[in-house]
Amino acid sequence: MIRVGLVANFYDGWLGGVSYFRNLLTALYALPDRQIEAVIFTATRMQEKYFDGFPAVEIVRSRLFDRGTLPWLMRKVWIKSFSRDFLLERLLTQQKISVLSHSGWLGKGASIPTIGWIPDLQHVHLPDCFDSHESGLRSRECRLHCRYSSAVIVSSYAAQSDLLQLEPDCRSKSHVLQFVARPADDDRTFCSSLELEEKYRYSGRYFLLPNQFWKHKNHKVVLEALGHLVRENKQVLVIATGDATDYRNPGHFESLMRRVQELGVEANFRYLGLVPSADLAALMQDALAIINPSLFEGWSTTVEEAKVLGQRLILSDIPVHREQAPMYATYFPPNDAKALADILWTVWREPAPDVEERRTQARRATGHRRIQFAQQYQNIVLGLVRPRSS
Repeated sequence: MIRVGLVANFYDGWLGGVSYFRNLLTALYALPDRQIEAVIFTATRMQEKYFDGFPAVEIVRSRLFDRGTLPWLMRKVWIKSFSRDFLLERLLTQQKISVLSHSGWLGKGASIPTIGWIPDLQHVHLPDCFDSHESGLRSRECRLHCRYSSAVIVSSYAAQSDLLQLEPDCRSKSHVLQFVARPADDDRTFCSSLELEEKYRYSGRYFLLPNQFWKHKNHKVVLEALGHLVRENKQVLVIATGDATDYRNPGHFESLMRRVQELGVEANFRYLGLVPSADLAALMQDALAIINPSLFEGWSTTVEEAKVLGQRLILSDIPVHREQAPMYATYFPPNDAKALADILWTVWREPAPDVEERRTQARRATGHRRIQFAQQYQNIVLGLVRPRSS
């Protein structure tokens, strides 16, 4: 087995990152002809809960990843001074790692090939969501990935196009790897509909909005759509889950909740907070439809998880959502609240589809796509290792 290292630190509450690593590794470990094994490198302080649902991979904890400690500081100084991550490279060598994946670059002349990962170039499309410092850091990181990484992974052709506009010389290194969510019924026990209603104190039908409350996720258009419906005496329910914090816009969640009150849609918009992954899957399964109104995505986890369930989606009409091509999707202009309101009301009044048939089709399609996803990733890794051993 070829040992592939992945640095997994989730300090900033980036649940999309947790889902990505879980989806990648569960797909890889289900591959019949698997030739690589993953080793996760993380901080000594990282909580075990972040690795729930991961396959049985080796986890190496090191103070190199503990923010504010002397080893962490020494590593940062070394990287800044010499453009070489020597301390991480030494740790990887000690652990017999052949490739570092999805975890930055080691620098020019490093003994271990690296696969850089650029989830998206959101800062290029939505500069107002970033201050100039963070935007500059993101662009610099993309350039360093292209310069020092042996290969670069992006999650969509849209992201690859963005990357090549920023770094045209990265074409030969870049690979599009469209991730696939794990099956909804793999190893989890779901609550029943009645149990969910009792646990989260709602009743009846609902739409689900399971995005984090970051500004670009565009919750506002959903609230405005609910306002349109309430003014027309049309009552629907949207249930929202996800982290309420946006480190770039600390007051964003509170401003949305004020807007809920201003529009008088308190009975139509319910925020449940962060919920366990099994409960979230059950909520997704039981919803009339899942909404993703986002202004920008690299490759939407929400959409992929809905596709696994054969669920209906109501999506902002952005390039990545079209590229993900869910079978049961309706699109609306991301800033058109009235168009979204009309779609919500139409779906609310429609008869229920044959859910079991949709789920059966989705399971078949997901199994095939997951094999392709894992095989493609394995091929990228092997393409870096085999030339070195020949």
